[in-house]
Amino acid sequence: MANQQLLALMASAAGGNQNNTPRALYDLSLQALIGSMDTKVPALDRISRLPELPRNLLIDAYEMMSQQESLKDTLLEELSCLDVFLRLVRYAPARSKLLRIVASLMASNKLLASRLAEAFVSRYSVQTDQELGDQEQPQWLSQNPNQTQNEDSQYPLHIYDGEDACVTSGRIAGNEGTQTKFNVIATGAPADSALEELPAEELHAIDLGLRLGSFLSEAGWMQESITVLSCLNARLKHLPRHKHWLVMRLDCLQRLLYAESAHCNFKLAKRTYDELITLNPLLNSKVPHELIAMTYSQISVMYFVRNEYNFSHKWSGLAMRMLQVSAPPRIAIDVMRQAAKACVVKRDFSRANLLICQALRRARAHFGPTHQKYGDVLLDYGFFLLNVDSVFQSVNVYKEALAVRRGIFGNMNFHVAIAHEDLSYAYYVHEYSTGDFSCARDHVDKAVNIMKNLVPSNHLMLASAKRVKALLLEEIALDKMADGMDEEDLLLQSEELHNFALLLSLETFGEVNVQTAKHYGNLGRLYQTMNRFEEAERMHQKAIKIKTDLLGAFDYEVGLSIGHLASLYNYQMKKYHEAEKLYLRSIDISLRLFGHAYSGLEYDYLGLCHIYETLHNFEKYLQYAHTLENWQILRGQNITQNKSSYPAIEEDYSIEEVKSKFFSMSACNKSSSSGSP
Repeated sequence: MANQQLLALMASAAGGNQNNTPRALYDLSLQALIGSMDTKVPALDRISRLPELPRNLLIDAYEMMSQQESLKDTLLEELSCLDVFLRLVRYAPARSKLLRIVASLMASNKLLASRLAEAFVSRYSVQTDQELGDQEQPQWLSQNPNQTQNEDSQYPLHIYDGEDACVTSGRIAGNEGTQTKFNVIATGAPADSALEELPAEELHAIDLGLRLGSFLSEAGWMQESITVLSCLNARLKHLPRHKHWLVMRLDCLQRLLYAESAHCNFKLAKRTYDELITLNPLLNSKVPHELIAMTYSQISVMYFVRNEYNFSHKWSGLAMRMLQVSAPPRIAIDVMRQAAKACVVKRDFSRANLLICQALRRARAHFGPTHQKYGDVLLDYGFFLLNVDSVFQSVNVYKEALAVRRGIFGNMNFHVAIAHEDLSYAYYVHEYSTGDFSCARDHVDKAVNIMKNLVPSNHLMLASAKRVKALLLEEIALDKMADGMDEEDLLLQSEELHNFALLLSLETFGEVNVQTAKHYGNLGRLYQTMNRFEEAERMHQKAIKIKTDLLGAFDYEVGLSIGHLASLYNYQMKKYHEAEKLYLRSIDISLRLFGHAYSGLEYDYLGLCHIYETLHNFEKYLQYAHTLENWQILRGQNITQNKSSYPAIEEDYSIEEVKSKFFSMSACNKSSSSGSP
C-alpha cells in the first residue's frame, strides 16, 4: 500500500501537465501518504524511508507533516539528521518551504535549530579558539607590522581594490581626497596553486557548516547560527593550508559576523572583525569579488548596529566598489540595501533613494513579493521613507514587510519581532498629531512579548522594543492627563523602561554613542512631562553634546534634540531668548535637510510664535505666523498630491550604471556642499 502511494505521488509529480487534474492528484496522493503515518511499526518504516524521495517531493511531504501537530515530533527527528537537512538546504526551490517548516516546529517548541546546531558541533568540533590561540601563527598569516587594528583609526591600511600587486594604492570610498597605501599579498605566503585540495569528507563538512549557519540566521535563530559558524571557523583554522583556504575562511567569517551583529553580540563580532582584518592583506584575484563585497558590507552592518555611522558608511562604499555585474542577485541586493541604510544615517538621501529602489526592484523581480529577501528590502525601504518624512508611505511599506515575514516565519520569530517594532515606531510618528496610538501600542506589545521569549532579559533588542513602548506610554499618559486623568503610573512605567534602555546602552556602547544620546533625549522629554525640568534640561544638553560631537552640528538628530530643549525653555522654564536661538538653529537644520515642507517645522514655528507673542514682539510674531500659514499650505499640497522629495525610481539600472550614478552623485554632493558650514 505504501509503495503504491509513493509511486502515485512520484508519477503525478512527474506528469508536468499544468492543468488542475494532475495538481489535484498530486495533492491527494500526498495527503494519503501523510494521512497513513502514525506511530505503528509499518508507518514508522515508511517515515524512515521518506529521505529516499526526490527532494521536490520530500519537501512537500515534510511541509504537510509540519501542519499536523501529531507528526511534529516525528518530523523533528527526521530533520535533526544533518545529512537529510543538508539535502534540503542545498535545494534552492525548497528554501521558502523549509523556512516555514522550521518556523512551524519552533513555534510548537520543537527546538530544531538547537538540535541541528548541537549535532553539527558534536560531529565536527575541534580544539577551541582558546586552545588554538596558544599556538604560534604560521608566518604567512602573521599580521603585517604596518597594519593597525585600532578601530578608532580611520581605516585598516589593507584594502583590496581588485588588482593583484605586491603594493598598490587605492582610494577609500567617500574619501576621495585621501590616498592610502595597502598591501595585497603578504610576503612569504606560499602560492595557492601549489596547494592540494581538501578530502571530500572535509569539503562536505565545510559546505554543511556554511549552509546550515546561514540558513539558521536567515530563519531568525541567530545564537544557533553563531554556534555552527564558530565551530566551523575553529575547524577551518585547525586545517593545514589548502587550495581554497582563504575563500573558505573569508566566507565563514563574513557569515559569522552577520549573525553576531544581528544578535548584538558585539564582543564576538569584534573578535570576528579582527580575524577578517588579519586576512584582508592576503586578498587577491582568486577571491571572488562578490565575496569581498559581502565581507565589506557585513563590516558595514556591524558598525551600523553599533551606531558608528562614519565607519559604516565608508565600508559600504568599499562594498559598492567591489560589486560586479556578475554578482548573484542576492549579493547585489544585500550590498545595495546596506549601502542605502548607511547613506540614510549620513543624510545622503539621493544616493540612498537610488540604491534602495534598485534593490527593491531586483528583489521583487528575482524573488517575488512573498520571499524573505523582498521582505528584508521592504523594511529598509520603510526606514528610508520614515527618514525622508514620507511617514504615511513608510507605514504602508512596513505593514507589507511584516506581512511577508509573518507569512514565512509565523509569529514567534526574531525577524517578525523586528518588523513589529519598526512598524510600531512608524505608527508612533504617524499618529503623533492625532493622539491615537492604539496600532502602535499593539505592535510594540507584540515585539516586546516575542523578544521576551527569544532573548535574555538584558538583551539590546529587547531594550530597543521597550524604548519604543516607553515613548508610546508617555504620549498616552499626556493625552489622558489633558482629559483630566491622573496617569502617573504610566509615566513611571515609561521612566523605568527608558532607564533600562539607557543603562544597557551605557554598558554596551559607552557614553559617547548615538544610541546613548537618544536615550538621554528620551528621558529629557519624559522629565519635561513629569515637571522635573532641571533633570530634563541636563538630559537634553547631554544628548545635544554627544550627537554634535559624533554627527556634526547640522545633523537631523542634533536638530531634534535642540528642538526638544527649545520647547522646555519656551513652555516650562520661561527662558525665551535661549529658546528663540535654539528654535532658529533647529529650523536651519530642518531646511537644509528636508526643505520647506518638512513636518517637524510646525513645532518650531509654533514655538517661535508663542515666544514672540509672550514678549509682545508682534512684528516677529506676524512674520512667523505667516511662515506657519505658508508651511500649512505647502504641507497640505504635498499630502494631497502624495508628493515626496525623493520619489521612487521606476527605472531599472545595471550594476555598472548604479555604481556610476552612486559615485558620481557622491562627487557632486561633495562639491555642492563644500561651501556649507
